[in-house]
Amino acid sequence: MKTFQMDSQALVALAHDAVAITLSWAFAFALLRVHGSPPVPGEITVALLVAIPLQGLVSYLFGVYQGIWRYTSLPDVQRIVFSVFAGTVAVALVLFATGYGEVLTYREYALYPLILVSIMSGSRMAVRSFKEWSLYGRGLEGAPVIVLGAGDAAVGLLKELSRSQEWRVVGLLDDDPQKHGRLLQGVRVLGTLDDLPRLAARLKVRHAIIAMPSVPYKVRRRVVEICKRAKVSVLTVPSLENFAGGKIATSKIRKVAVEDLMKRESVTLDESGLHELLTGKVVLVTGAGGSIGSELCRQVAHFQPSMLVLFEQSEYAMYRVDGELREGFPEMPIASVVGDVKNPRRVGQVMHQYSPSIVFHAAAYKHVPLMEELNSWEAVQNNVYGTYVVARAAIDYGVRKFVFVSTDKAVNPTNVMGATKRLAEMVCQALQAGSATRFEMVRFGNVLGSAGSVIQRFEEQIHKGGPVTVTHPEMVRYFMSIPEAAQLVLQAGCMGLGGEIFVMDMGEPVKIIDLARDMIRLSELSEEEIKIVYTGLRPGEKLFEELLAHDEHTRPTPHPKLRVAKARDAQPREWLDEQLAWLAQDRVSADADVRRDLKRWVPEFQSQARPKLKVLPGTRAA
Repeated sequence: MKTFQMDSQALVALAHDAVAITLSWAFAFALLRVHGSPPVPGEITVALLVAIPLQGLVSYLFGVYQGIWRYTSLPDVQRIVFSVFAGTVAVALVLFATGYGEVLTYREYALYPLILVSIMSGSRMAVRSFKEWSLYGRGLEGAPVIVLGAGDAAVGLLKELSRSQEWRVVGLLDDDPQKHGRLLQGVRVLGTLDDLPRLAARLKVRHAIIAMPSVPYKVRRRVVEICKRAKVSVLTVPSLENFAGGKIATSKIRKVAVEDLMKRESVTLDESGLHELLTGKVVLVTGAGGSIGSELCRQVAHFQPSMLVLFEQSEYAMYRVDGELREGFPEMPIASVVGDVKNPRRVGQVMHQYSPSIVFHAAAYKHVPLMEELNSWEAVQNNVYGTYVVARAAIDYGVRKFVFVSTDKAVNPTNVMGATKRLAEMVCQALQAGSATRFEMVRFGNVLGSAGSVIQRFEEQIHKGGPVTVTHPEMVRYFMSIPEAAQLVLQAGCMGLGGEIFVMDMGEPVKIIDLARDMIRLSELSEEEIKIVYTGLRPGEKLFEELLAHDEHTRPTPHPKLRVAKARDAQPREWLDEQLAWLAQDRVSADADVRRDLKRWVPEFQSQARPKLKVLPGTRAA
C-alpha cells in the first residue's frame, strides 16, 4: 500500500492551518468574553500548545493534506469538517485529562470548530477560485449558449462548461415556474423554453444545449421545434446513466440525432438472469463485426464471460470490433475467428476448440433489394444453410443455448430476404425436437444507424445537398436503437425454454417521410433547400412491416418489451431432410427458381405488386 508523505505543499498547508487554529481560538475567546472576564494569556497558550499539534495530527490522519487546493471540492470540505470536529473532541479530552479542562467553557468548544472550518475551507476554495479565474478568465470568452433545463444534468453541464473556453453560458430555461429567477451554479434561470426565440435574439445566442436527458420524446421534439424557430443550433448531452457522478465531459456534447426524437423507452434487464446465463461462460457470436453482432459483443462483455469468441467473415469488420473490445475489456479473453458460417468444417473446428455454452447467431445477409435480384441463391445459402450449419454444430458440441437473430420481415414475407429468415426460424424449430440445445428466435424491426440503414443514406444525401429519396409517402417502419435491440436479444436468450419465437415491442411505427423531414430539420436546413423525391417501392419492399403472421398470436412474458409468438407446429424430421437436399444442390439456382422454391417451403411467402405512387403536394416524383 502506498503511504502518504508530507511534501513541501503539505507542510505549507499545515503551517496555514496552525495559523487558522490560532485565529480561531483568539476569535472564540474575543467574541464570547466581550462582556465577561478577559481571557488569561496563559489560558490561550495552553489551548494552543495542545490544539495545534493534535489538530494537525488528526487532519493528517483524515487525509486533509493529501488534497490539492486548486482542485478543492465537496469531499475535501467534508474531510475538513470531520477532522476539525474530531480534533476538537480530542483537544477537550486531553485538556480535561491534564487538569486544564476549566480553561475553556462549553461555548468556546462549540464556536471554535465552526470558525476553524470556515477559515480552512474558505481559504482553500479561494485558492481554487483564483486559479480557475486565472486559467479561464472572467468567463467572457467562448460562444454564448443557453442551456435548456435546470435539473441535475444542467448542474453537471454547467460545472464543465465553466472550465471551457469554447462555451459561455448566458442563461438557463426551464418550464418549472418555481425555478424562474433562481441561480444555478451562478447562472440565472431566465424563463420558459418558449422564451428561447426572444432571448436568443436579445442575447445574440446561436447555440442551445438540451440538458434534459430523461424527458419524454414529445418534449424533445417540441424543444427541437422551438430551437428551429429561434434559429439556433441545437445540441444535447448524454443520458444520465451514461456519465458518472453527474459529470459531463464537454466532448460528449453532441448534435441532436434523429434517435433522440423517437418514442423509445429505456430497457430494463434481468441482471441476475443474464449473469447466470453469461458470467463465467464461453460465448460465441456469429456476424460479430456487424451492427447487431458487434453490439451483442459489447453487451455480453459487460457480464464478464470466461471467453468471448467472435466469428466473422469480413476481415475488416473483425479487425475493427476486435480492436475495440480489446481496448475496452483488456482483461477478457477474446478469440477472433475469421470464417464462413456455410463452412461446416470451420464452424465445427471452432465449436470443438472453444466449447461455447451459448451461441448468438447474428450472421446474415439482410439488404432486401440486393438479395431480391441477382443474389437470391446466396441469400438462401447464407441465411438458411448457414443457420443450419451453426445450429447443427451447436447440437453436436453440446451448446446449451442457441439464440437466432431474426427479423420482422420474416412475417408474411414479400421478399427473398424475409422468406429466408422465416425458413431459418423453421429450421431451428425443427432442430429443437429431441435436442438438448435450447433454440430461441428473436424478431425485431429496423435498427437506427445500422450498416446500410435508411438513416445512413439520408445523412449522405443531406450532406451532398440533396435530394433525399423516399420510396413512398406511406412507407412505415418500426425502429429501435442498436443497443436496445442487442439488450432484448440477450434478455430473450435468458428467458427462453426452447423453441420460442420472441417478438419485441417495437413501439410506434414511424413514417419514413417523417424521418426524412426530421433529419433535414436537424441538419438546420429546410425542405426548400433539401428536396424530398419519391422514387417508388424497390423490389421486394412492402409499405408496412408486420411482427406476427396471420396464424400467429402472442402470449406475454415477464419482460414488458418481449412477447412469445405461438407459431405453427415444428416441421418433422423428413421435412428437414428434404430441405437439406435442396440446400445442398450443386448448382446456383436462378432468382425465379429460388422464389418458386421458397414459396413451397414458406407457404405465406408471396410477391407483392408495387402500389401506385401517390405524390404529395409540394413534392416531385423521380
